[in-house]
Amino acid sequence: MNNHTSTPYRDPHRWMVFSIICLVYFFVYFHRVSTSVIVSDLLEAFHTNATALGFMSSMYFYLYAFEQPLVGYLSDRLGPRRVIGYWSMAAAAGCFLFGMAPNIGWASVGRALIGLGVGGVYVPAVKAFSLWFRKNEFATMIGLLMSMGNFGAVIATTPLAWATDSWGWRPTFLMIGGITLGLAFVTLLLTRDYVRPSEPVKVNPAATSGGNPSSRAKAVQMLASGQFWIIAMIFFGIYGTLVTLQGLWATPFLMTVLGIERIFASKLNMLIPVGVIIGAPFFGWLTDRFSFNKRNTLIAILTVYTLTWVGIIFFFSQLGIAGLSLVLLVMGIATGGFISTLWGIVQEVTPLEILGLKSGMLNPAPFFGVAVFQVLTGAILDRAGRVGGLYPLSGFKNAFLVCLFGIVICLVLSFCLRRSKVPEAS
Repeated sequence: MNNHTSTPYRDPHRWMVFSIICLVYFFVYFHRVSTSVIVSDLLEAFHTNATALGFMSSMYFYLYAFEQPLVGYLSDRLGPRRVIGYWSMAAAAGCFLFGMAPNIGWASVGRALIGLGVGGVYVPAVKAFSLWFRKNEFATMIGLLMSMGNFGAVIATTPLAWATDSWGWRPTFLMIGGITLGLAFVTLLLTRDYVRPSEPVKVNPAATSGGNPSSRAKAVQMLASGQFWIIAMIFFGIYGTLVTLQGLWATPFLMTVLGIERIFASKLNMLIPVGVIIGAPFFGWLTDRFSFNKRNTLIAILTVYTLTWVGIIFFFSQLGIAGLSLVLLVMGIATGGFISTLWGIVQEVTPLEILGLKSGMLNPAPFFGVAVFQVLTGAILDRAGRVGGLYPLSGFKNAFLVCLFGIVICLVLSFCLRRSKVPEAS
């Protein structure tokens, strides 16, 4: 492997590394929510139901979540370049299989392979950025990476709906597989890993493997902590419900309640990731700049998030298109603020020497949440039955009430978060 041994901070190659990783990460979020736009196509193509479709979509999140410790370990052993490159090949294979799937079973395998592949991008990206960029540049790079990811989520709405209507969903995903495969080769051929010759490589948060006895003891200690499980459950519920709506049911729900076509509904759904792009950096800057209490900020954010779900479930007819558009935008802004604020709380209540280990152990929780809520809401919609190719309003309402119940539990749990701040190690 071609490793650079001089200081990386003046090396222009770091921008090559950053740009290519951002392009690969674009498709991580794209695939996370892409099934929402093509729900009706999949139901028709596979002659299936919402339960099976929810299971198929959730396979992305199960594989993504389960592999995170392994990806972290291999990022240290093989280097970020190889992990991103090889795992992107797996994602490309998943796209090809999904696009050619003869039935819902093979589509689920393809979706699982996509989840496996894109799950090998974020952790090595964090490691690569920590090596190529200064400490005071690192947060900015991660923020830009997250923005690129959410831009992928935006493209997975209206542009994907347009491509599907123009070419069909199968050719579209075959094309995406080709682009992903090309990016895999670009990563392997045009980027290199940097290894610092005179100091140990610092492991990024999600890549902590817990391989030594001390780490194992700390892991057991954290698993015995009530605070750890409160944070994990909040992550599970909030992120799980958000991506279940955005990534699977928002477009068909809007088509049903507003009587609009898919392209228009996908444009409204696009407001959620736009809101996340706004909310994540804004709330991160707000809490740091004005030293707001992060726990109280999180409670306020979760209250707003809860109210957006109340509006969608109970007041959609009064809100109309304009009102629902505003609600979806606010929901995205609240979710962006939730992500940055909750990770700020994790940092605030965790001693610096075990912050990476704790972050890595929390990382699977939101993805398990998505997997569970997608299958659960799909089963509820199936009980309602389909009418004219779409599920009835009563089915969506019952499914979303389950989401709202989980969100209210998360809001209550947020009051149980620790107030005190742990002093940082010098």
